[in-house]
Amino acid sequence: MRTSLQPLTVVGHLEELRKRIIVCLVIFLAVFLALVTLPSFTDSFGTRIMNFLREFFLKDLVKGAALKLVFLDPLEPVFTVLKLSLLTSLFILSPVFFYQAWAYIGPAFKKKTKKYMLLLFFGAFFFLFLGAVFSFYLLMPISFKILIQYGLSAGAEPVLSMGKFFDMFIVMLVLFAIPFELPVVIGVLSKAGIVSARALAKARKIMYFGMAVFAAAVTPDPTPVSMLILWAMLVLLFEFGIFLARLFERSKK
Repeated sequence: MRTSLQPLTVVGHLEELRKRIIVCLVIFLAVFLALVTLPSFTDSFGTRIMNFLREFFLKDLVKGAALKLVFLDPLEPVFTVLKLSLLTSLFILSPVFFYQAWAYIGPAFKKKTKKYMLLLFFGAFFFLFLGAVFSFYLLMPISFKILIQYGLSAGAEPVLSMGKFFDMFIVMLVLFAIPFELPVVIGVLSKAGIVSARALAKARKIMYFGMAVFAAAVTPDPTPVSMLILWAMLVLLFEFGIFLARLFERSKK
């Protein structure tokens, strides 16, 4: 692997990129296969993760017991464990991927630019992690509880498909976590001179309305509870983005 003192040719850059991609793939496959097959295929770490998530989200919803999941075809549990293991592997190895990406592109930047790039990478990772934690511990439990209780109030008995439940879990996790990148986006646009803190402050009402529409669209429960929680968090993130824009503007003076 190169250092910042070792300039490379185009072929050298491609060769290093190939090596770093191979390293990421090998480590990813090793972790993924470990989750799927260890300590045994029928009691793998992926299966344990699935059972933990079921207990976490579906406990105490019906007569103090966790709801059971059903599968509609023999391959559904296998594909469900594979998808959860894939998601877990990406989450666990995200720092490794970040390091490999930074080690490849970092030497191309000057010292001052490198500092801002590091802040961008760490900021993006931090806010994505914050969004995942926020949705996992607050938004999704509220949404699942409201949806199940809503079905029970209609006189129906919940019979949840394993595959559909965890597909919904993954989609909700992504939809709730990605908007937490808002401060990072605002910071980048401000640093590039595309937006200003003053313009963002003037657009508050429009942005608040747009965020309310977005929160209403992505939250699945029919009540406004989770929508209001997500909207309030987006408002705070937007205001933090304005604060970052002001800091960047002052640093230019």
